[in-house]
Amino acid sequence: MKSKAILSLFLFLISNWVFFTYTTYSQENSSIPSIFRLEHGWEYQWVDSIEEDHEIPQNGWYKTENVKELDEPRNESEILYLRNSIPDGDWIDPAIFISFMYGTFEVFQGDELIYQYGEIPEANTVTYKGYNRRHFILLDQESASEEITIRSYSNGNMIGVAGAVSVGSHSAYLTKMFQDDFDKILIGAIQFFIALVAFIFFMIKRFQLIYFAFAFAAFCAALYSFSITGSKQLIMDIPYLWIYVFQIAVFFRSAFDLVIVYKLFGPGYKKFVRRLWQIHLTLATFAFLLSIINPDYFTLTKGIFEKLSAFEVLIILGIVIWNLMKSTEAKLYAVGFLAMAGFMVRDLLVFTGVIHLTEFYLLGHSGQFILIVMVGIILIRRENII
Repeated sequence: MKSKAILSLFLFLISNWVFFTYTTYSQENSSIPSIFRLEHGWEYQWVDSIEEDHEIPQNGWYKTENVKELDEPRNESEILYLRNSIPDGDWIDPAIFISFMYGTFEVFQGDELIYQYGEIPEANTVTYKGYNRRHFILLDQESASEEITIRSYSNGNMIGVAGAVSVGSHSAYLTKMFQDDFDKILIGAIQFFIALVAFIFFMIKRFQLIYFAFAFAAFCAALYSFSITGSKQLIMDIPYLWIYVFQIAVFFRSAFDLVIVYKLFGPGYKKFVRRLWQIHLTLATFAFLLSIINPDYFTLTKGIFEKLSAFEVLIILGIVIWNLMKSTEAKLYAVGFLAMAGFMVRDLLVFTGVIHLTEFYLLGHSGQFILIVMVGIILIRRENII
């Protein structure tokens, strides 16, 4: 099959995939109105230390519209209180859902404790203890109170809500979660298989670096797909394990993308790209080892690697543009890279609230899959298989 036919077919599949995803979630938004996000009406209050924290404050609350990663001055406070009111809803099994939290925390309905994650205070508390984990908190239907209060504790560098807070039907949320996870699990499994095949090629081809880089890039993409699912904790509820999986997927991936670019394109900038991926790989290994020693280092290094990866994306984009008209391989890589970068940026903008969606869903794993497939096609063409 010719390369142009492959590229046209793949572009057709991508457009239909995106359209299907959009229409599916749009229909789910109207068919499951019992789940929605609590984005407005939040109030907060800082307490300097656990010794000064006696009970839920009655006065001194401040309004905020940015409950996620609250950016109001913390001043080294160890306790953060957040509160909101439960909206009216005819739910058989009402619940609160929190996608990510930093540190340990408790949830109160009125004055009643209805959920606890970790101990407050807790020795050696780290900010990401509950990060990358979803919390399903059943509401007390017998309670007369409609006020929800989150008491969050951390002596690390981050505290409070890191993701979204939603309210609605517990069973509907679980159903929606499994529907959302299906494509992530399927894509992750395919990428894991691709990684295995690429590693076998690495052994057969006498340890050529590009096959090892491709195998590890596919492996990282698979780990990313699995790590962003909500159902992972129902299979294995070990928060530290999944955050390490997420860290490997995010911290190491860019280094192997650079190796692939280094081996596919050049030669004028090869020395610079080679040095860049070597530096990135060294820093990622060092950061990962620091996180094993003290998990709180994850939140300290996460921002560094986000900025480093953004810089490397610009470098790769420049290389792709420079080589775009020179070869079919460059065109194939450009399709995958632009899909990956575009979808990941879109997810970042949605996650940070710059782009607002009533139904939150991710596309970054799909973009990574497209890039992996494109690189796979390039390597297959080089072996004259197609």
